[in-house]
Order: sequence, then structure tokens, then C-alpha cells
Amino acid sequence: MSDVIASEQLDLAKVVHDLVPALQEDLKTLVAIPSINAPGHEGDLENARTKIIEFFQGAGIHTQAITVSHGGKTTTPLVYARHDGPVGARTVLLYAHYDVQPADDNEWKITAPFQPKQIGEPPNTRLYGRGTADDKSGVCMHLGVVRALAGKIPVNLKIVIEGEEEIGRGVLEDYILHNDDERFHADLIVVADTGNVRLGVPTITTSLRGLAGATVSVDTLRQPVHSGMYGGPAPDAFMALTRILATLHDDNGDVAVKGLVQDSLGWPAVDESQFRRDAGLLDGVPLIGTRSIAERLYGKPSINVVGLDGPPSYAQATNVLVAHAKAKISMRIAPHQDPAKAVELLTAHIKAHAPWGVAVTVDPIDPGYGFAANTGGPYFVAAEQALKATYSTDSVVHGGQGGSIPLVHAFAHANPEADIVLWGCEEPLCSIHGPDESVAYRELEAMTTAEAVLLSRVGGLK
Repeated sequence: MSDVIASEQLDLAKVVHDLVPALQEDLKTLVAIPSINAPGHEGDLENARTKIIEFFQGAGIHTQAITVSHGGKTTTPLVYARHDGPVGARTVLLYAHYDVQPADDNEWKITAPFQPKQIGEPPNTRLYGRGTADDKSGVCMHLGVVRALAGKIPVNLKIVIEGEEEIGRGVLEDYILHNDDERFHADLIVVADTGNVRLGVPTITTSLRGLAGATVSVDTLRQPVHSGMYGGPAPDAFMALTRILATLHDDNGDVAVKGLVQDSLGWPAVDESQFRRDAGLLDGVPLIGTRSIAERLYGKPSINVVGLDGPPSYAQATNVLVAHAKAKISMRIAPHQDPAKAVELLTAHIKAHAPWGVAVTVDPIDPGYGFAANTGGPYFVAAEQALKATYSTDSVVHGGQGGSIPLVHAFAHANPEADIVLWGCEEPLCSIHGPDESVAYRELEAMTTAEAVLLSRVGGLK
């Protein structure tokens, strides 16, 4: 690294450090807005969006709310910001989202979900509240970068802050996949919606599992009937459904659907003790499946039942046979698995294992592609260098993520020559989607610095 570049990075680190107190207050402001976007839990999306536009416009970058439509559906308004850099400059697109998951007040112990609370002394201070990490920290990262580079942004910069990532409607993904829209084109796309494998350990997420699934319905009777009068010969729909669900895993806990892809992309080892703590496993409960924990998390398929209809609740139990039962099955699939093929294999498995000749209907759920990064691209390498400089280390972890971000596939499809970098503030202690979600201030500062350094380096690439 040249002395000029090293000096510039030190300057940026100091600039970001000086900006951090204001950035922390802005994060608190955003977290206090319950921008939930989920069926039956709609929150104050408009106020959050307005505040974000105000922040970015105040930082000197043109910002507005826009919508896009596909297939008769229109997105919740996006925040879209744009800055034209020097002639011939590279183009960088920064992504985050401002919608958050619902939160049950009764499960939160440290603070109410939308009453941000700061705990601990520097450098171990954390901010608690829904959306602190996922993904308003990403919004504030991008905001901090724009402020740090104010008046001298060396690239053409586009910023996309989505309002319906958590709801998974897929409208933005479908629009980008089917429309050649210059607003979503870039040489480098930075998605600030993942994080480090551990607090303070610089990480770029290089793979994402995809998402597939189906709703399985079983019908056996025209209506519920008395279990004493008809139980035995008459098949109960729920019992038939449970027999199907029981075939989805083998005795080791591995997915038993034949033909699904299994990837092995060289992820770092996952510490079992730490994993058990982060997952909240009860004492004595074993892990399931075979191969390494990293491969099970990032490269192998998993199947879970995430919704169920059938018999009444335990408190309302009656002695009747169930006529109709339904389960929503969610599959996380390997990064290189075609989701349509995965659904096809799942459907074939379910129909082959339907017991007693009962009627089974399988309705696919909208799938999402996985992702595997090109780690040799020039902008990806620049991102690694930015992390090394910021964290004062010689190594950067290439991590996997078991979750899915279908929009990443759409970005890759629309920008086949672009590098895509996934990083952010969402390390395991953040408890994203769970009670007492939090973010570490030191991670917010470090990642904002790294992103500012990255843009500076991209601006200097020839």
C-alpha cells in the first residue's frame, strides 16, 4: 500500500470517528420508528422513509422515494439516492433496508423494542432495540460514508434502501430481473445486510443459501367426525400429514429428499460451543445432521415446518378426526441449487410418501436463489484490503450465511460483470429477528470506516 493511500485511510478513520456520535443519535432516531412491514403488523414506514431521506439530503446527496412495479405489484417506496462522480469514475451501488421484523414486547428484557437503549461503556457499548442491527445499522453505515466523503465522493454513487426486505414479497427482485433499468446497474454492489462471524473479526459473506418450499395439504374426510364412532378405519388427515413430514429427514437428521445439491466452499470452522450458545440450544440437546457444522449451515439443504393447520389447539381439543390438514414447508438450499428443481424434488418426495392412498396437494412457495461470490474480482479484493486496513489485520474471513437474500441474485443477474460484497454489523451477539436485538457501536464505526476506505480505493482504481 502506498504512503498516499495509507495516509488517506488514516484520515478517513479520523473523519468517521468524529462523525460517530451524530451517527449514533441518527441510529437511535431510526430505531425509535416502528417501521414494521409484515402482514397484520404494519408500522410507520412512511416516517422512517421520510427521516432517511432527510438524513441523506442533509449529507448533500440527491435523495427521493421511488417505486417500481412488476406483475401487477408495486413495491413499498424505496429510498433512492444518487451522486455523479468524476468523468470516467466507477459506479458503486450501496444497499440496505429500513423495514424491520415484528417484535413481541413481552419477550424483550433490556428495553421495549422501539425504545432504543444504550448499554455499556466504550469500547463495549451496544445499542438495543428492534432494527439496531438488521438493518438500520446498514442504513447508517451508508449515511456515515456519504458524510465522511462529503464533497469528494470519488465514484458514481447509487444508494438503494428497501422498505419490504423482511416481508419477502420479491417485487424489487422480479423488477430487476425483468427490466434493464440503469438505476440498478453498477461495477460494485455493496449489500450491508450481513456481518462478521464474531465481533471484531472482519468478514465478507461469500455465499448465501437459497430458499424454496411448498404448502402441503392433505384431505381425507368431507367433514370432521367423532373419533369413537369412526376412528380406526377412517384416516385422520393430520396423522397422514405427520407421516409425510416424518420422512423429510433420515435418522441422522439429514434431509432425506434425494437429488438436492450439497456445496462445500471452504468456509471457516464453526465453534460448536459458540453455535450452541448463539442458537440457545438446551443442555443435552444434540446437533443433528452429518458433515461439518459450517457445511450443514451454509452448503447443505435444511427443511423445517414453519406453519401448521390441523387439529384445534391443545386447550380446545375435542375427540374428532381431522378432515383437512396443511403444513408450510420451508427449505434452505445450497448456494448452487436451482430452487425450481429443489421444489420439484420436494414435491416428488412428498407424493411418493403419502400414506394410505390419501389425497395430497403440493403448492410451491415463491423461491429464491442462493449466491456464491467471485472472490477474485478487483473490487472484492479492494474490499478485503479496506477491511484489513480498518481492523489492522492480515486476514479476512470468507464466511457463509444460512439465510437468504434473494435480491442479491437479482443484482448479480442484472450486473453479470460486477463484484458483489456482502458485509455489515450483524455479528452473532446482535440477535437479529430475536428479542433484545442490538448492535455494537465499535462495529458500526469500523464498518463505516471500511466502506469509506473501499469507495476511496475504488475511485483510485485504473
